[in-house]
Amino acid sequence: MTKKQLGPTTHLFPMPTMLVAVKTGEGTANILTIAWGGIVGGEPPMMALSIGGSHYSSAFIEEEGNFTVNIPRSDQVAGADYCGMVSGRQDPDKPGTCGWTMAPSRVISSPIIADCPLNFECRVIRKMDAAEGGFYLVEILETHVDEALLADGKLIDALALDPLIFTPDGYYHKLGERVGRGWDAGNALKRR
Repeated sequence: MTKKQLGPTTHLFPMPTMLVAVKTGEGTANILTIAWGGIVGGEPPMMALSIGGSHYSSAFIEEEGNFTVNIPRSDQVAGADYCGMVSGRQDPDKPGTCGWTMAPSRVISSPIIADCPLNFECRVIRKMDAAEGGFYLVEILETHVDEALLADGKLIDALALDPLIFTPDGYYHKLGERVGRGWDAGNALKRR
């Protein structure tokens, strides 16, 4: 198979669509959509996210030292895209525009988006400056999930969650069918 070099890119398929919510005042919050982030540690649970310094949310993240990461369902694509296209400077009530309800977090000051099926309360551990903003290393202090999505009381059924996925070609997607089970599919190649 012939390969073509593209140089340095961000073409990692897929990326999670994450709605970052941060407290902006008493009873108010802004929502910012990002796709550049993910889990980077397990004990304690850690996430890293890239957030541009010019975003309306950035100053509030610095002030609060926390935010929530909310995972939308695929049918929430319009609101998720809107929150990434429109600045909080232009629309200070993005939750209202999207028809979403903000609910208090259990541990931090920033609220969760109650309408999203999965939410993480995150405390900023460190910010590393980068060309267009920063990389935030955060500790996940609490996880909220719609009970109906739990397969056995603890594990989340990913297909039932139906997370909105983003790809570097500029499109949103749904999860597809399962093709194998982790720590099992490779058994077919083990020599006995």
